[in-house]
Amino acid sequence: MSLLGEKRKIQRTDPRVLVLYGAPKVGKTTVLSQLENCMILDTEQGADFLEGHIRNINSMGDLAAFAKELKDTPDHGIKYLAIDTIDKIEDWTAEAICVENNADFIGDVGQYGAGYGYLRTNMVKTIDALKSLVPYLILIGHRKLANVQNKDGVDVVQPECLDLIGKVKKAVCNNADAIGYMMRDPETDQLNVSFKSGQALEAGTRCNHLKGQVFEFDWSKIYTEGA
Repeated sequence: MSLLGEKRKIQRTDPRVLVLYGAPKVGKTTVLSQLENCMILDTEQGADFLEGHIRNINSMGDLAAFAKELKDTPDHGIKYLAIDTIDKIEDWTAEAICVENNADFIGDVGQYGAGYGYLRTNMVKTIDALKSLVPYLILIGHRKLANVQNKDGVDVVQPECLDLIGKVKKAVCNNADAIGYMMRDPETDQLNVSFKSGQALEAGTRCNHLKGQVFEFDWSKIYTEGA
């Protein structure tokens, strides 16, 4: 008797976890403020000039308190929860680990880079906890230039990548259903987003409608079930 049964239908279309990153002041927070039913957790007080559903978060304690508030309010009405920025969450998480272990730097915690392992584990736990409380989670990040060697051994500057530490960056990207790189057209100043692998060091998606796509930023093209 075959155990295959019928093929399972596609379970989800839109990205449950979306990572967006780009240069400072490119317009990341502005587009967040234009997304309906989106709560922005502003960790860098960069949204003071914008109108929207915005909550200032100044520590991991603030974040934990907000998460509890969400959990205790099942009808909270938040469809999209945006962390602006994930870089700051990484900083606060590293600081907490250092305090707990009486260290000045995350690399000084434990042996053989154990501190980085703690950091990665705690970051994933934070993302998973927030993801469980809302339909969609958006993680906003900064970019950095990556210096690598080409095939001839010459140092070259690669396109921008997400500004997180090593394996933390890998864990965050692995947790995401889509990673978009945001940039301005140098001639028209139009804000574009790329989900095309190779357009930047971190870009790509599991979502069929976003694979290989580069377009003018439009929430309805990302969240097709209604943004």
